[in-house]
Amino acid sequence: MDVKQDIVKDVATLAQRLIAIDSITSASNAQVSDFLAGTLTELGFDVVELPYIDSHGTPKMNLAAKRAASRSMAASEARDSTVAASDSLSGIGFFCHSDVVSVDGWDCPHGGPFSAAIADKRMWGRGACDMKGPIAAALTAISRLEPTRQRAPIYFFVTGDEECGMAGARLLTEQSEYYRELVEARGAGVICEPTALQVVNAHKGGCHLDVSSKGVAAHSSTAEGRNANWPLIPFLHFLGQLNARCESEARLQNARFSPPTMTLNLVIENQPQSTNITVGRATCRIFFRPMPATDWQAVLDEVINTAQQMQLQVRALPPLAPLDTPPDSPLVQTALRVLGQATPQVVSYATDGCCFEQLSELIVIGPGNIDQAHRPDEWIELEQLQRGVDVYQSLLEHYASKM
Repeated sequence: MDVKQDIVKDVATLAQRLIAIDSITSASNAQVSDFLAGTLTELGFDVVELPYIDSHGTPKMNLAAKRAASRSMAASEARDSTVAASDSLSGIGFFCHSDVVSVDGWDCPHGGPFSAAIADKRMWGRGACDMKGPIAAALTAISRLEPTRQRAPIYFFVTGDEECGMAGARLLTEQSEYYRELVEARGAGVICEPTALQVVNAHKGGCHLDVSSKGVAAHSSTAEGRNANWPLIPFLHFLGQLNARCESEARLQNARFSPPTMTLNLVIENQPQSTNITVGRATCRIFFRPMPATDWQAVLDEVINTAQQMQLQVRALPPLAPLDTPPDSPLVQTALRVLGQATPQVVSYATDGCCFEQLSELIVIGPGNIDQAHRPDEWIELEQLQRGVDVYQSLLEHYASKM
């Protein structure tokens, strides 16, 4: 897809182009991936496409891209003994996702979910905040760094399925040579999720489980059926007790977060749903958010073991561990200093960072506020978009440019 440099260099125009491409997480992200691959290529990146099929049989695409340092600049830096080894050629990587949440219930006075309307000093549309706006800010910042001034590699990763289990991020870590390069070089990793441009060094993770009971569906006026809810009820009682413990026991809490608990949540699904048919299958969908410095793995094991002891069926997705980059790490301290901030923040949502534990240096920072995301009228302030460009440009100047 043809991408013009003037579009890339104007963050609002680029964000509008991205928002206009429907990439809800239940559908393919091929079109937006094609657009981003073209944009990255025009910016001088070598782009590797990593296709995969999601759990529902839908084709998806990850992108892994690298813009190498100028040969003359890299050689000059290698000869310059005054440049610290840890600060010379390790580079910086930006991590983004191209999928957005559903547009069901969209209700915005300024247009549809993909119109990317500008009104009241804001841009409105699905993904404006999470995270097509931040993607645009990062790409625009990169466009302002001339390749001849680049002294370290710049990586750009775009995953699918971040909004529904992070399968794309898991596959990226397994398949991308560029990701492994960044890990081995101990480069700086920047996740571009909205943080109101505050440096975030820790966030919660996620554990998804389905616990099911099988019955026999039949007309409820007969004795032929066996309601699947009855075997599930004792397990629900156990979950109620477990939730009370999570809300009260210190070992399961972390006061750095708000709320300081794992916020265990469950949804009950019956098949079939009709009240005149005995329920043939009952499923309890469980989700809780692990935090650093808590005994969350024991909670996960207890849920699985209890369900199995009750002879219930368990399907658990791989757990998403919380992100916890030490506040005194070189990247955290450098980002705080470069951006003029005092202390790093923590957030209660999860990002693809749950899958990037091999990266020793990893932060989250992006324009927009998470409160503006996933809304029926999602938006981002235009001022935040522009400030996002400036923030990413500052990080690029430190980690990839001649100072």
